[in-house]
Amino acid sequence: MPNGLVSVILPSFNRAGTILAAAQSVLDQSYRELELIVVDDGSSDETQQRLSELHDSRLRVLYQQNQGACVARNRGIAEANGDFIAFHDSDDLWRREKLRHQMAAFQARPETDLVFCKLQGHAGERETMAYPRHIQGGPVRLEDDLFGIGTQTILARRIVLEQERFDPEMPRYQDLEWLFRVLMRFQVYCLDEPLVDYYIGADSISRDPEKLYKALSLFFARYGSCRQRCAPLFLHAGKNLLEGALEAERRGQAPGKYLRLAWKMYPGIGSFLRAKKAAKGR
Repeated sequence: MPNGLVSVILPSFNRAGTILAAAQSVLDQSYRELELIVVDDGSSDETQQRLSELHDSRLRVLYQQNQGACVARNRGIAEANGDFIAFHDSDDLWRREKLRHQMAAFQARPETDLVFCKLQGHAGERETMAYPRHIQGGPVRLEDDLFGIGTQTILARRIVLEQERFDPEMPRYQDLEWLFRVLMRFQVYCLDEPLVDYYIGADSISRDPEKLYKALSLFFARYGSCRQRCAPLFLHAGKNLLEGALEAERRGQAPGKYLRLAWKMYPGIGSFLRAKKAAKGR
């Protein structure tokens, strides 16, 4: 195993009901050389009281006025002491061997700069598929469909975070946009096993079509020139925009801007989906 302190950054906002279990799943890791930095992003609930129940010298709790998860993660990066930096979410759980398996991957592949694992999805009592669906274990390329790679699965060398921080302007897909930038400069590897349990909540921002539209508008403005090279990712974005259009209609909103952006992302997306549907019907 490579010797190296892992700094785990856990931003939280009003997650008193889940923060204790999330933090404990980090402190219970079989890889023991770690520090846990919880950045309380202006919580008004009992988050601080719950965290006071944890008595572990590896835990630090920072408080800031509410500024969003990206600012909280960047604050944690600035405070981190580790040679490696990982992220966690306040309503998900790490499996005990997560860091050990990721650190072993760094040892086996010293050219690698970032290792992520799969997410095991949970919707209520139902276990869903593992994410990302479209990437198998092994080296990851910019041309791959990067949707579904969760921030809470990432472990990176410090140099990656020193050069690439999270963008607070992104209202959604912050991890996707950040990872897209990282892949332009660094070597990324996927562990094809679910080591994080991801819980889909009723208040998930993924249900907000306006945030989806704003985020993908920003993404296209920055990286639209990569549309042909990264066709699987842009097709996925287009599909998400079509779903956003349906959600907007359910909310009594006009769907036109979602459909126009979907076409920009992947021209001919309607013909593609119709052909795919026809192929399934044969």
